[in-house]
Amino acid sequence: MKTKFNLWEACVRVYANVILKNIKDAKISPGPVVVTAAAFLISSFVMINSEKDVSGALGRMLLLLMLYILFIFIGGIKLVGRNLHNSEIYLLAALTSLYIIAAALAKNLLVNNDFFPVSILLPTALVIMLPSILIGPYLALAWAFALPLAGFLLGCFDMPAYIIALASGIVASRALHNAERRIDLVKAGVHIAAANCVAVIAVMLMRHLPVKEYPFLLFCAAFNGIASGMLVLGILPLLENGLNAATTFRLIELSDLNAPLIRRLFTIAPGTYSHSFMVAQLAEAACQEIGANSLLARVGAYYHDIGKMEQPEYFVENQAGYNKHDAIPPRLSATILRSHVKLGVEKARGMKLPKQVVAIIAEHHGNSVIQFFYHKALEQEKEVSVEDFSYPGNPPRSRESAVVMLADTSEAAVRTLEKKSATKIEEFIQTLITSKLEHGQLAESDLTFRDLETIKKAFVRVLASYYHSRIEYPKENKERKESVSTTAERG
Repeated sequence: MKTKFNLWEACVRVYANVILKNIKDAKISPGPVVVTAAAFLISSFVMINSEKDVSGALGRMLLLLMLYILFIFIGGIKLVGRNLHNSEIYLLAALTSLYIIAAALAKNLLVNNDFFPVSILLPTALVIMLPSILIGPYLALAWAFALPLAGFLLGCFDMPAYIIALASGIVASRALHNAERRIDLVKAGVHIAAANCVAVIAVMLMRHLPVKEYPFLLFCAAFNGIASGMLVLGILPLLENGLNAATTFRLIELSDLNAPLIRRLFTIAPGTYSHSFMVAQLAEAACQEIGANSLLARVGAYYHDIGKMEQPEYFVENQAGYNKHDAIPPRLSATILRSHVKLGVEKARGMKLPKQVVAIIAEHHGNSVIQFFYHKALEQEKEVSVEDFSYPGNPPRSRESAVVMLADTSEAAVRTLEKKSATKIEEFIQTLITSKLEHGQLAESDLTFRDLETIKKAFVRVLASYYHSRIEYPKENKERKESVSTTAERG
């Protein structure tokens, strides 16, 4: 017995060390840990009150808590590609606890019913679809396996209930693939209802239930799926605003060019509007090629220069012949240019845009130096601080933000080329990307050299196609045109 105890104690210590090390490495604040523990204590209280075996219920809850912490703090990076935000951890803890409590209560409600699976009463699909939309499909798929298993290990589900919950969760995690409209949530509910019915039929056949029980169980299974889709449709807007999440549905709404802010940008700064639209085309094409979130990049590009609306005449794309910077000192010019980033972030936060979009606005220039006015200041002043001529943001910390930075720089710079052949565009963009690399603007973006090569090719393809009709005609064609024009005038 002593050997078994020592072995168990050693396993617990190793597990605890792994958890603490990963929490420390991920720089997780204590808040999510405390909230998670509190949520599971509440679940434990409900479980203990519904169980005669108090110590067994408490032990199973502690086991589930350990697995949950391991799943969140270690699996988050592998499943989502990043550490989960505190608000996302709170959401998962709340959903898991509510699901366990509901399972325990449903079990007590059906304690004398031998043929009705407990999971038909639970909106498993709802609990899976919310993380799928708000966090990511891979985490939702893992959650679809974990939650039914938790109900089974805790004694709330028997095998039939586990099978039905598992089928409902897996279909729910995939039902929203490529969904772009909120009505697709209702369609997903229909798919889940169909999956629930198939699972119920399979369970009833295995248990040899009488045919008279089929209609009621199938009705409950179908209602469960459709109701889950309808509930997501109602709950999602509240969670989108509460978590400030960049869901597909919200990004599509923001990508509408008839949105009030986009229309105002077109009216006040038409040159910036045209520039932003072109940057969006470049960023979307590049993100599609490297497997990044192309919709997020497109929306971020639409809004990345909204700070220019305050003083549009000081930005070259809105100028028509006269440059206001010629009449003011370079230090003031740099201040005006730098301010559009801060103003854009303030506008975005005031509109409660998703934090990922706000990050693109804040990072699209990184902390790069405004070279033209910096060198101009060096010619006029003895001592010049480079910080006074640097943008106030941080280098991009996501692939989408980095792609928007490169698209913004490339689109603006390529306009200055006189002969925009595909070869010259490619060489020019390569120079721009190399410059960003050398100045450390892409160090935190997780872009690989292969990604950068793919991005360059995507930019060249889009820009060469866009400027194709504007490429200068060969000299002999130009001379022939002039000859024909002169002949016509004489005739």
